[in-house]
This record gives sequence, C-alpha cells and structure tokens, in this order.
Amino acid sequence: MFFEGINIEEEPFLFDKIGRVIIKDDKVYRIIIDPKHIQIYKELLNSSEINDIFSKGLVETKIHSEDIEKSILILEHKRLNFILHPCEYTNQMFWEAANMYINLCKELYNKYGLLTVDSHPWNVTFDGVNPVFYDFSSLYKGESISQSWINEFEKYFAIPIRLASFSKKTYSLALEYRREHLNGFGLVLLNKKLIKKVFNKRFGSISKYRKEPNKVFDEILIWLNNNKPIQAKNEYWSNYEQSHSAEIEKPKTIKQKFVHKILSENQPKTVLDLASNNGYYAIMANKLGASVIAFDYEEETINKCRKQTTLFNSNVTPAIMNFNTPTPPYGIGLMGKSAFERFNCDVVFALGLIHHICLRQQIPVYLFCEICLNYSNKGIILEFVDPTDVHVANWNIPIPKDYNLESVTAYFKVKFPNVIASEKILLDGINREILFFHK
Repeated sequence: MFFEGINIEEEPFLFDKIGRVIIKDDKVYRIIIDPKHIQIYKELLNSSEINDIFSKGLVETKIHSEDIEKSILILEHKRLNFILHPCEYTNQMFWEAANMYINLCKELYNKYGLLTVDSHPWNVTFDGVNPVFYDFSSLYKGESISQSWINEFEKYFAIPIRLASFSKKTYSLALEYRREHLNGFGLVLLNKKLIKKVFNKRFGSISKYRKEPNKVFDEILIWLNNNKPIQAKNEYWSNYEQSHSAEIEKPKTIKQKFVHKILSENQPKTVLDLASNNGYYAIMANKLGASVIAFDYEEETINKCRKQTTLFNSNVTPAIMNFNTPTPPYGIGLMGKSAFERFNCDVVFALGLIHHICLRQQIPVYLFCEICLNYSNKGIILEFVDPTDVHVANWNIPIPKDYNLESVTAYFKVKFPNVIASEKILLDGINREILFFHK
C-alpha cells in the first residue's frame, strides 16, 4: 500500500506488535493494522477531551488517513526530536517522568477505559522539560492490571526511585541502576525476593489491588510522593555563573555575539550543546529557532539548566551524560540507538570544554575532535582555549604536542573544510578564540 509516496510494505520500520512505525521526511507515522485497536484509537483521537490528554503527557497524535476496506489506520505523531535513555535523566527528572506516566494512566482509564501493556521508562522521553509518553500502541481496553505490569514498573521505575530517595549513600546508585537495560548486576541484585521485601516492601502490597486500576494508580502516586529524590549535591560546576539576562537576545561579549551571528546566519534546525552548564547558549539557540538538546555530567547543573529553560520559556531538552562516555546502543538487537545517533544535530557547541577534556583529563585531542564530529551534520562551534590562558597556565600540567589550533583545525577539516573565526578574546589574561567549522 502507498500513501504520500511511501510503500508501507517496503519502508524500514521500528518494531511494533500492533502495526509499524515509519519515520519519513521528518514526520512520524504509525500504521495500525489490528481492527480492534483501530476502533479504540479512532474513539480516543476523535474525543472532545483529547487535547487534555495530550497536556497530561500523551504524545500529540492525529489521524492521518484510513483505508476502511483494508483495515488500515495511519496515525501521525508529533516528532520528538530527542529520545532520551532513562540513564540520561537526573533523579528529579526520572521521578517526574514516573508521576506523569501514572497520572496519564489514571486519566486514560477513567475517561476511556484504557490501560497500557507496558510500564517501563523506555516508553517515555522529554520534550523540553516535560516528560512525554510516546508508545501509543501500548494502549488497550482493559478492566484489571496484570501482575507483569506491576512487576515491570517496580523493576524499572520504583527501584531506582527508591535508591534516589533512600539515603545519600544509595542516591548515586540510582543512576547506575538506570544505565542497565534488560540485565546487569543492579537489576539482578535488587530484584532478589529477600532484598525486595526489605528494601521495597511497601511497593509489593500494591499487587492486591490489580482488579481496581484506580486504586493501583492512587497507591503508586502515594508511594511516589513518599519517595521523592534527595536533593542533588552541589558539585564543581553547580555554582558556576553563566550569563543569563537580556544578553540572550542582545549579546554583548565577543563570544556571545559570534555564536548569535553564526546561528542567525545558518538557521540550524537542531543544536547540541556539549557540557552546557546552565544552558545560556542552548537557550539562545532555541530562541533563534533550533530544537536543542543540552547535556552536562553533573546532576545539579542539569537541574539548574532545566530551571533556566523554564524561566526563559524555552524548549531546550536537558540531559545528564559525560562527554567522554556517551550512552552506547542498548536493548534487543541493540535497536536502541547510541547517543551519537539520538543526539545527532546540525550544529554542535563545544564551548569552554576542550581544555578541560584534553588538558585536565588528558583525553587525546584527536579523540575529543572525533567525539564532536560524531554528533554533527553541518558544523561545530568551538571555543579554543590557548595554553597561555590564565585559567590554564596555573594548572601546571603537560601540554600535548597537538593541543594547538592548527592540529584541531586539521582534525575537523576532514568533515568540515571551512572555518570562520571570531576576533581573539584577550582580556585580563584570557586567551581564547571562537571558531565555526562547517561544510
């Protein structure tokens, strides 16, 4: 069958039991071929209250077309630019995602008699600062909740939330637990019956309400309210002040003006801010029309980035990840894409970063450049910090032979042969230059 030039039978698709998901020309289509689900989804999407359901966290969806004779319904979902892995949430974000999901489940059941087949966090991502449930075909008509649904929620949501709320000693384990997918040390250890009874015993009592979905949802919401994550600790970069004022739209410094100029002239659709801190440049990119993903490796720094994003009414999606160790592929057949693929963007920011990675952490310069290149389609905005810069000179550490602008330019020019440079930033011992490498 063809629609809009797409051969459904031949087009590559994502695995889906109810139909298939096709991403084509920046749009996301879901082909539903099960008659029972076709009727369910038509009733839901034609409902007068569907916009309220979208506001609760269900991915925005509309009916694209229907072939009644062949029993095919084609849905079109809002394109979510960045799909996050659960380990890329802060503990606060993860807790908020769980709350959104359960509140959404309650709304769907009360208004439409719908439940979800699955209850794991790989069906959730963030659109800006807001969690979104996007596994639309998980919805089905039901009257009771399965034990497997409760077990899955406990295994993948409740246990890491409990770790983040239990004590300062277990707080950091929550993130490590969420790095694992279907197996791993934490998943095996914390799912042992004895440990579950002691560590998470109150959650286990929820199973007795399986035939009363509303009671299950209410009990889980009470449990979540009693297990809010401990405040993330302030680390090295948490208190670093990055300018936030009208300068976002009226830049003042050489760096701000250069980045603003490059973004204004090139109009990238997507931007990745590496080591974004509290998100000044990420917010600038979004204000200039780009969809933006911003990551850093300190949890409280990302929490502050989220607050700034909300304050400036911006749609930046913050995530927690270490530049040196991007999230690898995951899941069955490694169908879950790596961070390089999921965060691949038109333009990448590497601002105030190279000296920390290549000098302080002694990561080879070529490897730093390779990581940046793996994320970018059209260009990289780099802040090169000279070894004589006052913030580097007093580190008293060896400088690699290829830590110079000529070598960095040579590494980047393999993919981006053209370069535009700002005027040098020479003030109070600072020695830096901002460069845009592009095709």
